[in-house]
Amino acid sequence: MKLAKVFDNAKLYEVFQFALAKKTFHKIIKNEILKPDDGISSVLDFGCGIGFHSKFFPSAEYLGIEPLASCIAIANKNYADSSTQFILGDNSHLKNLNNESYDLVIALGVLHHIDDETFNEFIRETYRILKPGGRLTTLDPVFHPRQTKISEWIVKRDRGAWVRTELEYMGPVEKFFSGKIETKIYSNLNRIPYDHFAMSVTKS
Repeated sequence: MKLAKVFDNAKLYEVFQFALAKKTFHKIIKNEILKPDDGISSVLDFGCGIGFHSKFFPSAEYLGIEPLASCIAIANKNYADSSTQFILGDNSHLKNLNNESYDLVIALGVLHHIDDETFNEFIRETYRILKPGGRLTTLDPVFHPRQTKISEWIVKRDRGAWVRTELEYMGPVEKFFSGKIETKIYSNLNRIPYDHFAMSVTKS
């Protein structure tokens, strides 16, 4: 089986992710990137995978959108309840969501899988559906000047075809969001050399 096929199988991908991640991975994702708090009452998780991050928001209305049917099946089995819903869909489904209806939009490991046109459309729709004061948070592999050669080599072989630089990730966001963009590069989330770029921006 080719490695790419692993990521089309939700159960294999789940095992792969947990084996690759360091013990501190989910703690960092929760506390430094997602930052759940009592003020978040509605969450959109775009590219939600198996729905794991929904457990960090037990009191929020949570919608996960994911294009892989096997992931949706696992998410619905393990995490769906009266306030947590998962649907099969892609970027086009964002148009069905109401204006200013979400406190938080999550896109972890998503942007490097979409082309520039889809990226811009996603950011435009995200700005529309976020409430004033709402936040978008993302995490993706990145190319950057301080990167080790090993990390660069591995990131170049990522399944996503649109791994970008820091500025390339920030460009579409700056077109729509006028507030400050908070960013950080993580080089210690995985057991192998691999750099992630986290980005967070609040709608003014």
